[in-house]
Amino acid sequence: MKRPSPLGRVSPASALPVALVGMLLAGTSLHAEPPVPAAPKQGSSAPQPAATNRLDELAWLEGHWRDDSGGSLSEEIWTAPSGDSVMGMWRWAQDGKVRIFELLAIKAEEGKLVLRFRHFDPKLVAREEKDRPLAWPIIRSGPREAVFEGPEASGQGTSRLTYRRSDEETLVVILEKGGKPQEFRYRRVQPAVPTGRVSGDTSPEKTQPR
Repeated sequence: MKRPSPLGRVSPASALPVALVGMLLAGTSLHAEPPVPAAPKQGSSAPQPAATNRLDELAWLEGHWRDDSGGSLSEEIWTAPSGDSVMGMWRWAQDGKVRIFELLAIKAEEGKLVLRFRHFDPKLVAREEKDRPLAWPIIRSGPREAVFEGPEASGQGTSRLTYRRSDEETLVVILEKGGKPQEFRYRRVQPAVPTGRVSGDTSPEKTQPR
């Protein structure tokens, strides 16, 4: 998901969030999914979609997630909820070189959760203005699912980003722009097993006598 645009997450060609655009350019396979239902318009009699305001209900995001298909690397890491936030990091690399970094934070603000994020080039030069990170409030949530929506960096139109855990080992990210969803799948990265120990062995590590 990446782009040279100074607007950060939005590429000049598609205005898609950079992180996701990067994967598109890298050739990551896309799996279309039915559009996420739009939130009822203001004044509509239909019930508003429920959205949690509790960070602990997003604990399922925690983990190290990776997609290295298509000859590129898309990697995302999320912390456990702590204090008033959950922090995330994303990077995209191609041909052995990182192309873009993304720093994300989901914070509790005035009774609601807001996803704020910004992008950096390989030398950590920010794409967005220093006082203007992208900010997308949560609009809907459910068991192992959170949907955020907000204005594009260009100021024209809105985009929607869905995080979903389809199973214990898979994190699905869906970007929806103009009613057209694009799906990206990450697999959980298993912790490395220390040398000399067998996976599943919880016994104390043995050391050789001097």
